[in-house]
Amino acid sequence: MKSKRNLGFIAMAVVIIIYGVSYIARDVIVKYMHPTVIVAFQFTIMTVLFTLYNLFKKMNMRIEKKDILMVVLSGLVGCTFFHVFTVMSVKYIGATVSSLLFGFAAVFSLLIDFVFFKRKKTKLSILAVVVSLVGVYILMGINPSDLAETNFMGYAICLLSIISWVIYCFLADKVSDKYEKTVVLNYQAVVGAVTTLPFLFLYPVALGGLVNPEVLINLVILGVFNSTFAYFLNIYAIKNIGVTFSNLFMNFLPIVTIAVGMVLYGTMPTLNQIIGGVIIIASVLILNKDQKNLDQSACEMRAETDLKEVDVE
Repeated sequence: MKSKRNLGFIAMAVVIIIYGVSYIARDVIVKYMHPTVIVAFQFTIMTVLFTLYNLFKKMNMRIEKKDILMVVLSGLVGCTFFHVFTVMSVKYIGATVSSLLFGFAAVFSLLIDFVFFKRKKTKLSILAVVVSLVGVYILMGINPSDLAETNFMGYAICLLSIISWVIYCFLADKVSDKYEKTVVLNYQAVVGAVTTLPFLFLYPVALGGLVNPEVLINLVILGVFNSTFAYFLNIYAIKNIGVTFSNLFMNFLPIVTIAVGMVLYGTMPTLNQIIGGVIIIASVLILNKDQKNLDQSACEMRAETDLKEVDVE
């Protein structure tokens, strides 16, 4: 149990690194092609890779009729909507701010956990989210009023991408229980590719743009690492540490994005960004403590139930 949980942490850490780098990749590539076209290429690559893998491993690709809608819906929300909204938000408000706002993913997922999955409301879980938001707020270094005054469209689209992602995480958690993860991801990638490839006719890409080394490298980052590897690791992490915890890890996105910016562009983090990053790390540690308390309580309850059953016998 503990080892799987630790592996879940490691998987999510890798996901965050990939996603953090991907924000920079999107920021670069959006100069050459429309956001929807980027997503189309991204999920075409993902579809090809997962199809080849599943064929090589001779996976059972059959999905029961009653689950088809759930698989399609998860692909539509988690692939098409999430990535189109994300790339568009990067275009409007930039990679760093877009990744900063992902701090609200933990809040939204915790609310869904409370309302629909009856997660126990504890002081630590609420404190973790509040501390997380404080960290994001300090990291951003702007006033809330600025959000409405600067680029409302960009922030609204970013919020839609966050909502899409959290909904996808819950759907993926539900549907991946019955089938191989790579099979589910394969079908989700197909949905993403089919729904975005038609945009190539609306926003054609010049051949010169495609053979540009900068474009090719960033397409590989998005198609191979961001979509294929990161999606697989994300589902693995969700199964071991839960949707809310995995989304709280998303608060590390701006830290990774800022670090990549330092390496590639020599941009140094501000004092606000350093303080905010430390606070965000603290929020993850608080939620981890809360989850351990919940797990311990659950074990104690099971032990008491077993003792009562023994006494009855």
